[in-house]
Amino acid sequence: MSSRYRLSPAAVVDMEAIVDYLRERNPLAAVRFIESAQATFEHVAFMPLAYPKLRTDTAALADSRWRPLTGAFRRYLVFYRVAGEGLVDVVRLLHSARDLDRVLDEE
Repeated sequence: MSSRYRLSPAAVVDMEAIVDYLRERNPLAAVRFIESAQATFEHVAFMPLAYPKLRTDTAALADSRWRPLTGAFRRYLVFYRVAGEGLVDVVRLLHSARDLDRVLDEE
């Protein structure tokens, strides 16, 4: 069984914004962030049920789960859904200092 993931349009925008921000300040950190994000995406795709469900009243996010990125970027959180058939949908990638309730309620 292969493990796969796909990024939502919002997750792509999140990823690009974070990488742009880091690249302006430290290009090597931006590269490490991308590597950390990809490793985390692959890990949740391999073990999607290993992480907690998101506590939310938002119906669209009811089946979502979350986990922090690996390594030095643990303050960034991956929000994802198990889509079945070995597929994980990465919904958002957000820094934990953000107003997560507000941002996620926009989904």
